[in-house]
Amino acid sequence: MKFIDTVNNRHSVRNFENKPIKKEDLEKIIETAGKAPSWANVQPWKVVIATGKSLEEIRDYHMTGAMERSEFPSLHRASMGIQGQRNLRTWSNGIRTFMGADYNDMYEDSNKLFNAPAIAYLLLPRDITPWTIYDLGTFGQTLMLAAKDLGIDSMPAEEFVFNPSKLHEVLDISDDYVVAMGIGLGYAKDAKINKFRSKRMDLDKVLTIKD
Repeated sequence: MKFIDTVNNRHSVRNFENKPIKKEDLEKIIETAGKAPSWANVQPWKVVIATGKSLEEIRDYHMTGAMERSEFPSLHRASMGIQGQRNLRTWSNGIRTFMGADYNDMYEDSNKLFNAPAIAYLLLPRDITPWTIYDLGTFGQTLMLAAKDLGIDSMPAEEFVFNPSKLHEVLDISDDYVVAMGIGLGYAKDAKINKFRSKRMDLDKVLTIKD
């Protein structure tokens, strides 16, 4: 797949098939993600991928309704700025209209961690800086593009990193690290929610070139 096609075809999948991912594919995805740029080559990231029994324990606990907040604080709407708030409203209204009477299905799926057969938990040292967060962003995006290149879909979501105490326990994650982000990996189910595409800003809203 050409790179531009990989970028254009990747989208957030919110309902995955019950189909496992080969171990060698998971290894290849993370190996490729490790080529992401990193300030001063620090490469601050670590990854723990939950599958099988460990993931089922995490999912079952999540489905009880336990809701310990993520170790990264949530971004409140008031802190998003005008542009962010506008885009959030566009997305929220768009997905609500698209789903119609099936709108609540999205929340039922999220409660099941989108039925993902694998979740890549991205870790950072507890003493983080904006530079290490930037590095993790480049790593996460490269990870998702590497997955798509192998025909594997993805979904980054805060939902995956709720209940961090449980994640540290089940995945044996040192307290020296925070669970920064979770990325669901798998194969998209033929579900209505997976046909939704969010609107992206026009180039003239994003780009300024100064001569």
